[in-house]
Amino acid sequence: MTKIAVIAAFAMIGAALPKDLSARDRFMTFFVGFIAALVFGEPVRALMNLSETWAFGMAGILAMTGRNIAVFIIRASRDPKTFFKDVLEIWRGHPKK
Repeated sequence: MTKIAVIAAFAMIGAALPKDLSARDRFMTFFVGFIAALVFGEPVRALMNLSETWAFGMAGILAMTGRNIAVFIIRASRDPKTFFKDVLEIWRGHPKK
């Protein structure tokens, strides 16, 4: 049960960090971070052959990674045209300065 509490804590911290998100967006980032850590924590730890002592750290990393992915998608969906323009500029090697 303590592992779920650690996952929830990291997901809550991650959801509280961005200041430009609404309450709904914060809930979505919490949910995605929580589920990412819950679902992928053990498989990633086993894949990397890490001992059980790494379980909490892996859960925290995955919770924050899931949260970052959710924030990225939310921000990209606000203005898709600008998002894709920025991605193309980076792809071509001409990022904004």
